[in-house]
Amino acid sequence: MSKPVAAILAAICLGLSGGAAAHDINSQQAPAGSPFAPYAFLVGDWNLTAKGSPETLVVLRFKWAENHAYLTYSGLFIVKGQEHPHFEGVLMWNGVHKNLDMLLNIDPVRGLAQEQGTVSIRPDGVVVRDITGVFSEGVKPMGEPAVGPGGSTGHFRQTFTRTDEDHVETNALREIAGGWAPTFPGADHLLMTRREEEDHHHH
Repeated sequence: MSKPVAAILAAICLGLSGGAAAHDINSQQAPAGSPFAPYAFLVGDWNLTAKGSPETLVVLRFKWAENHAYLTYSGLFIVKGQEHPHFEGVLMWNGVHKNLDMLLNIDPVRGLAQEQGTVSIRPDGVVVRDITGVFSEGVKPMGEPAVGPGGSTGHFRQTFTRTDEDHVETNALREIAGGWAPTFPGADHLLMTRREEEDHHHH
C-alpha cells in the first residue's frame, strides 16, 4: 500500500510547488496547439475597477476545466473572505465558427436571466465578447424597467485588451439606437488587475 500513497504524496507536492506543469489548470499557458491559446492570458482571478478608482466592483475569474477542455467564466463578490456568485458559465470551442460559444447564468438567485453569445479574437489580439442577454418576466436588467410576460433580450458587448501580464482594459457596453452606451456609468473604461492570490500559481 505504500506505493500508491507515495505517488499521491508526490502528486500533492508537485501540485503545491506551483510550477507551470502541464496539469496546472491555473496556468496562463494553453497546451501546444490548443485553440484556446489566444484566450489563455485571461486565466486567473481579477479585480474589476472603474479606471482611476481603487474600489473593486466584482472579481472576475477565468478557469480551465480539467484537461484544458474548456474555460469557465464567473464573477463574484467577495465579502469578508466569503465568495458570493454574481454570474457564471462556460466558454466552449466551436470548431465550425472558430471561436468560443458562451452561456452564462447571470441570475444566481432564481436562474431567470442568462447571457449567450460568442467570444472571439480580433486580428489585433483584442478579445470580444458578443452577448445577447435573455431576461424572463419580472427580471430588471441593469438600468431597465422590469421585463414583461414575453421576456426580453438585449445586445451587449465586452472587449478585453491586454496591457501587460497583470492588467487588462475592459468595458461593458449595451447596444442602443445609434450605437453603444456603457451599461452603467463608467462602464466604458474598466480595468482588470490580477489578484495577488493568483501569484502562488505562477511563481
